[in-house]
Amino acid sequence: MRIITLIENIKDDSNNLINEKGLCLYIEKDNKHILFDTGRTGNFIYNAKKLGINLENIDAVVLSHGHGDHGGGLIPFFKINSKAKVYMKIEASREFYFHYKLFNKNVSVSSKLFEEYSYRIQYMKNFTEVMKDIYIITDIHKHYEIPEGNKYLFVKKETKLIRDEFHHELIMVIKERDGICIFTGCSHNGTANMIKTAKDNFKDSNIKAVIGGFHLVKIPIIKSLTASRSQIDTLVNEIIASNVEKVYTGHCTGEKAYKKLKEVLGDKIQYIKTGTEIII
Repeated sequence: MRIITLIENIKDDSNNLINEKGLCLYIEKDNKHILFDTGRTGNFIYNAKKLGINLENIDAVVLSHGHGDHGGGLIPFFKINSKAKVYMKIEASREFYFHYKLFNKNVSVSSKLFEEYSYRIQYMKNFTEVMKDIYIITDIHKHYEIPEGNKYLFVKKETKLIRDEFHHELIMVIKERDGICIFTGCSHNGTANMIKTAKDNFKDSNIKAVIGGFHLVKIPIIKSLTASRSQIDTLVNEIIASNVEKVYTGHCTGEKAYKKLKEVLGDKIQYIKTGTEIII
């Protein structure tokens, strides 16, 4: 399996790609071509062209949750790709907000997506194999506490904003001959919870890799504030107890939290920047 980060918050100075706060992963698996999230804008399309990736060949898109920095690129994508279905939870079509003190920002995917492109969307309600060896897990079990940064995130219900419980988030799992790979968008339900949930669904499978954002930044606009030591320890302990072979992370994990994870996990963990290519 080949994975290329088409969009992430940062990039190497050595490439001429565009970075933005968001996440988009391109995946090749057994002649299938998949996008996991699409970043905030259509910038991932520019990066794909620079890297020689033909997005017209994408067979499916999986949207991890309903925030605009993960689904904002869907409308530009639909203009160049006429065949790929988008797999997501129906709750991801709701209106979401980031609220901190007097600052209030709509962080939803554009409503135009659901008004004009509903025929391209398949809403997931249950654990499903959407393509051969590509699985969607819709129900995430809460064994551990959820990220602290979630307290600043809300969903609109009628005329009120209520605390988001992240029912719109899902997990993608790709099964290979010798194990599974777990994909997380932002891990608002907690990365340790998502690893354990995937384990529960694939009881006899080795975990080859966990790939995605871990939401260990408390407040996105204040990068220096990171998750507590106990939350980071919980994640590390689950990674070790589950015998996860490799961890690839970036985006909402935050550079400060990544350094703490790196101190313990060493070569087991790698930061994925815009343009990073990994082979699993």
